[in-house]
Amino acid sequence: MSRQRSATTTLQRRISVIAVAAAAAAVISVAAYAATPVEIQKQRHEHYEQLGDAFKTVRDNSKGTPDYAALDKALGVIQKATENQQQWFPKGTGPEAGKTRALPEIWSKPDDFTAAQKLFTDKVGPLAAAVKAKDVDAIGKAFREVGGSCKNCHDSFRAPE
Repeated sequence: MSRQRSATTTLQRRISVIAVAAAAAAVISVAAYAATPVEIQKQRHEHYEQLGDAFKTVRDNSKGTPDYAALDKALGVIQKATENQQQWFPKGTGPEAGKTRALPEIWSKPDDFTAAQKLFTDKVGPLAAAVKAKDVDAIGKAFREVGGSCKNCHDSFRAPE
């Protein structure tokens, strides 16, 4: 019986070593692929394209008879954007990395940029409440407020086309 226990223990150790090695290999392979600044700029652009599409959906549904399913979906994209926009602007992904409309002030005035993002986040709350309440007038009003927060950031941190 002790031989069987010993064989089981040895097998368990080997499996543990293999599992640890596999996990380490996975971590190393993920760490080896770090997005380049240009790739991050492209991802950031795609992120804001999706956000723009969501804003268009809200705008189109803020008058007349809204499609609340479409509004809910768009609101999900907008709320996701409020979670951490800083992640889309790591150091080294500004104009020095390639073509971008992101101004250097994003990185030279990080507190101001964070404040602009917070304003956006704060304005999305009333929009979410209006969509949840299915109040078309409140959706339109809240959407204008969100748009004002976007303009605020663009005026200071985004170059014109």
